[in-house]
Amino acid sequence: MARLKSSMLKEYTSQYSVQAAVCFFLLLAILTAYISQPALAEQSSGRIVKWKDEKGVTHYGDSVPPQYINRENSLMNRQGITVKRNKPADQAQEALDLAKVEQDKKDKALLGAFTHAEEIDLARDRNLQFDMIALDNLQQEKFNQLQRLNANEAKVNDLTKRKKAIPPQLKADITDNKIEIAKTEKLISERKLLIEATRKRFDDDKKRYILLRNQHLEETQKTPPPTQRN
Repeated sequence: MARLKSSMLKEYTSQYSVQAAVCFFLLLAILTAYISQPALAEQSSGRIVKWKDEKGVTHYGDSVPPQYINRENSLMNRQGITVKRNKPADQAQEALDLAKVEQDKKDKALLGAFTHAEEIDLARDRNLQFDMIALDNLQQEKFNQLQRLNANEAKVNDLTKRKKAIPPQLKADITDNKIEIAKTEKLISERKLLIEATRKRFDDDKKRYILLRNQHLEETQKTPPPTQRN
């Protein structure tokens, strides 16, 4: 009986030792992976950036500081070999290039839309028709509003001469008349500005069109005629 108990105790102890060992090695593996993760990440990145500050001093690091992001910098590997050079874009030149591209598009469209400069004047007049009608309507509306205001003010003058009280509604009507006139005058000013902008746009297009046509004629005259073979 004692021998049986001893055997069972040894078997239990052995199983417990194996389980403890397995747990220990699993825990060790997890800790090792956790500790080595930053080092592996650093090795996987493997990049060094070189840049210069405003004094021309060269610096090295993992990334370029924000204040130097628009300066020329280089990307290097762990062996110190430059694998890429980053040059800041010349924003002014890019803006000029984009402006030139847009101007070329406009010039091409302008030359394709008209055959002579007088057509631009006709196109301007067609575009102004609606604005001119709207302006006439606003001016007529202002005239009517002034007539109503003058009529109400005449009533006030008549009542004043006769030393009678001016009705509150009449005073309110005069106030409304003046508010309406102010609104209409604002609309008239806005419409006139729109008309002037349209005139200027077509005038500028006409000047540009004439310039482009003259340049085209000069280039045509400079081009020598093709030689004829006998």
